[in-house]
Amino acid sequence: MSASAEPAPRRERVTGEPRTVHRLPGHRTQWEIDEQTTLGAAYVRSLMRSQLRAGLAAFALLALPVVTLPLFFAALRNATVVWAVLGFCCYPLLVLLARWYIRRAERNERDFARLVRGADHDGPP
Repeated sequence: MSASAEPAPRRERVTGEPRTVHRLPGHRTQWEIDEQTTLGAAYVRSLMRSQLRAGLAAFALLALPVVTLPLFFAALRNATVVWAVLGFCCYPLLVLLARWYIRRAERNERDFARLVRGADHDGPP
């Protein structure tokens, strides 16, 4: 028998469903949050707690003048000063408080995003 007389190897054809391969994501923390594991829930609770603290601090800073201004106005008994304080002093305080709260909330979210991405990521958020 010669080499040319040997039959060619038979080819097999696979017709089953393809297997899915579960690759580990690049960032384990992101996977924990996406899959809603206990650790992922702890990360989200941590973000929510920090946002709640910022909100309660802003509320306390807002409640302080709201409570004390009527007492100040009752003791002052001068309508011109009352209107000047209400018209010119309250609004800049509200704007500053709102800017502080927004910056704090954005910083909390930026820190959370940095935690989720991992410390190995270098670059802008």
